[in-house]
Amino acid sequence: MGFGVLLFLRVIGVILDALGIQAPAERTTLALNAANFIITPAWVMGGILLWRRQALGYVAGLALLFQASMLFIGLMIFMILQPFLTSAPFVGSDVIAVFIMGLVCFVPFALFVRGVATKGRPTGNGRPRRSVSPREGG
Repeated sequence: MGFGVLLFLRVIGVILDALGIQAPAERTTLALNAANFIITPAWVMGGILLWRRQALGYVAGLALLFQASMLFIGLMIFMILQPFLTSAPFVGSDVIAVFIMGLVCFVPFALFVRGVATKGRPTGNGRPRRSVSPREGG
């Protein structure tokens, strides 16, 4: 949550700086910061809701993990297709590095999906699984 707030403040500073100077900023920089300006508050609010263990927090957490996972997958697809579309060489170590960094999102996303998929399914004794919150104690 703290890093999200810091990122949001940095994005605001970069955008204000780009608006205040006479030399135009690069379009890619402005596009990246505009996207971060939109998504960072969602990360912070989702983190607060998860911290409070509210139902909307779990929904937001799953959605934000999906969004972040798609970012890594899109980047890997671009890196794989780039040699076919441009004269840039294929760098396999970059794809592997992005995949390893993406595991930060892929693993929790898979655990979230597994938890959602198994919730409500019958156990071996024919009764549905019971959801137990940590506050109920078991």
